[in-house]
Amino acid sequence: MPSKKTQSKKPPPSEMLRVPVALKDAVRELSRLHRQGRTNEVLQGIQELVNKLDSTADIDTNASIQQLEQRVAQLESPHSSGSTDELKEELTAISDRVGQLETAYNQLIIYLNSKSKPKQSSSRYYQGQGEVKIDTYTLQNLAKRLGVDVETLERIRVNAKRPEEFISWSRGRDPSGLGWRYNPESGLYHPVR
Repeated sequence: MPSKKTQSKKPPPSEMLRVPVALKDAVRELSRLHRQGRTNEVLQGIQELVNKLDSTADIDTNASIQQLEQRVAQLESPHSSGSTDELKEELTAISDRVGQLETAYNQLIIYLNSKSKPKQSSSRYYQGQGEVKIDTYTLQNLAKRLGVDVETLERIRVNAKRPEEFISWSRGRDPSGLGWRYNPESGLYHPVR
């Protein structure tokens, strides 16, 4: 029986585990410390390390969430009520610029139309360019062209008894002598030659 008492005092056999290659040397060192009787210290150190790594992961996650919240706030901030006024101002400026470009374009067409037609070349490949047409004007642009304000132009058109009266009046004010007819469907003014 004395032999059974000696066998019961032996530590239980070691359990075999698979260890990643990168941790192999560290596990050997832990095993060496265990054999030296420092098991409690090893377990305490491992637990502290695991706790530290877990708390760092939580902090990183919280920091990531805070960064995302800040980015969302930055992305939403241009869409606040103050930026609507800025967008309206920018849209008005763009609209004014388009009107200026339309006026310049129409003045260029008037200039090109006022020049004499180019003489035909004897070359059979030459094709003379026809007269450039002015298509339409908005109320604002026609008022500028005729040198009156929008209200005056609108009042004269509405008070004209016949469309020909407005055409005659606009022809007298137009720099190129064009008359203008209003199209109620499109809301635009068309030139009348």
